[in-house]
Amino acid sequence: MPVTKAGRSLVVQARLNDMRDANLIVDTGADITVLSRAVAMDIGLLPSAVIATVTLNTAGGSVRADVFRVGTVSLGTAEARDVTAAVHDLPDAPAGVDGLLGLTFLEQFLVTVDAQKGVLHLKQRHAP
Repeated sequence: MPVTKAGRSLVVQARLNDMRDANLIVDTGADITVLSRAVAMDIGLLPSAVIATVTLNTAGGSVRADVFRVGTVSLGTAEARDVTAAVHDLPDAPAGVDGLLGLTFLEQFLVTVDAQKGVLHLKQRHAP
């Protein structure tokens, strides 16, 4: 999966619910995947589908965000189902970035990043 750089961040293009592409920063330090409000609306995440509310610790301080399940998140041939994602507009996100790809997606794969070559490798973990 190719990655691009936005400042010091690595960005991948993810396909959400087989309907919308989103540019997400690969963030192994983020417990949860985060999507902008615009992306959430585009893929049909409605307020009635909120499953929880979480506190996100951002550079600007703590914020509360609604949590949803995204049916599918795909990066190339790697796909995860029912990915938990918070909806929050990142105030300092580089232009064109729609959120963060956090551990709720990444933990389902063995992840290798070659930042120099601009490549992210994802290998599906097998159930124990």
